[in-house]
Amino acid sequence: MTLPPTDHPARFLGRADAYAAARPGYPAALGAWLEETGLLSAGVADIGAGTGRFTALLLAGGARVAAVEPNPEMRAHLEASLDGAVRAGQLSVHAGTSEATGLPGGSAGLITAAQAAHWFDPARTVPEFRRVLRPGGLVLLVWNDWRAAETPFSRAYGEVVRAHTGDDPLRVRVLEDELPQHLPGGFERHIFTHDHPLTREGLRALATSVSYLPNQGDPAYPAIARALDAAFAAHERDGQVALAYQTQAFLGRLD
Repeated sequence: MTLPPTDHPARFLGRADAYAAARPGYPAALGAWLEETGLLSAGVADIGAGTGRFTALLLAGGARVAAVEPNPEMRAHLEASLDGAVRAGQLSVHAGTSEATGLPGGSAGLITAAQAAHWFDPARTVPEFRRVLRPGGLVLLVWNDWRAAETPFSRAYGEVVRAHTGDDPLRVRVLEDELPQHLPGGFERHIFTHDHPLTREGLRALATSVSYLPNQGDPAYPAIARALDAAFAAHERDGQVALAYQTQAFLGRLD
């Protein structure tokens, strides 16, 4: 069943611990590129910030960040893990959505959304982003995609996902022909690659962190756990597997 947009945050209730523990981070090359652009000096609004993985990258680059996240469990993780930045005044954390951020108008020179833009309604989000951005401000959409990396383990993981998903697992990013709806002023694409090492428990946690697979407590969970364990056993080296990711970053304008 497809949830209406207002219920999207509910899809991650009960998944915040797994999300924080097992989701991949972002490659150092992406952070270095952002620092080189100078965009991090303008004040950043990080929308759909989740547990703060991308927020942490922005902070490490020296950005002053307003992080917006609708899910209360994820927001609590973000605040706890980045408490030092909150206390230092480098980070503020807000309950809100892309369509209603709650941020002041003209308060950001850059808006970012990592692993989140596919949940946004562009017809309502673009006007809100225009309100929040200062003149000349930019939007950066980022996502990690394991499907773009062809390795033996990524194929094995993909087989497990396809066998057990009850939703469309491809909808974890904005499709390229839909990007102009989110970035109507045009955009440029940058691609980075990195590996995400996982233990057997980490692989299970990664699967339970995504909205389209059964969570613990779901009657379907034991079957996917067994399938993940089998894939892990077939590919592990020294107690780990590596899931390869392609990180795509789209930097664009709204006008």
